[in-house]
Amino acid sequence: MTRARRVCSASLAAVAILSGGGACRGGEHAPPADSAAPAQAIAATASAMPSDARPACERTGHWIPCQVRQRLERSGLAPRDTSANDQPALGPAPTVFRVGKGSLAVYLFADSTARARAATKLDTVTFVGAERPLTMLSKATVIQNDNLLALLYSKNEQQRERVSDALMAGPPQP
Repeated sequence: MTRARRVCSASLAAVAILSGGGACRGGEHAPPADSAAPAQAIAATASAMPSDARPACERTGHWIPCQVRQRLERSGLAPRDTSANDQPALGPAPTVFRVGKGSLAVYLFADSTARARAATKLDTVTFVGAERPLTMLSKATVIQNDNLLALLYSKNEQQRERVSDALMAGPPQP
C-alpha cells in the first residue's frame, strides 16, 4: 500500500467515524465535507452516548445534592460522606460531609424563603455567619445561598473561606 493510500485510509477512518460514510477509491481523496456535517455528526454521536456519559447533575438554578458535591470537589475540598446525629432540626434532613478535618452539614430547602425562615431558628452565638470571625463560644459557621443552608464545623480560617467561597458563588445556572 502506498503512503498516499495509508494516509487516505487513516483520514477516511476518522471521517467515517464522524460522518458515518465515504470511502477512498483507487487512491482518490474523498471530496471535502460540508463544514456543518462534522458538527452534526458529533452532535448525533453525543446524543447516542449512554446516559451515564451525560452530566448526572441537572442545572435547575437552585442547589441540589449532586451540585453541592461537585462544587466542593471542583474547589479541591474532597468531600467524603459521613453522618452526624446532633445536627439542628431545621426541616429537611441534612447531607453531611467530611471536609478536611471539619464537617459540613448541608440543608437544601424548597426555596430561599423556607431557608431564611429556618435560619432564624439558629442561635447567633453558637452559629455565626461566614463573614464574622469565630469566637470561643462559636460552634459552626453558617453559609447561606439561595435554597442552601450549610453549617461548617471547623475552626480553620482558610477552610472556612474556601468552603464559603465555593458555596456562595451560587448554584449552577441552567
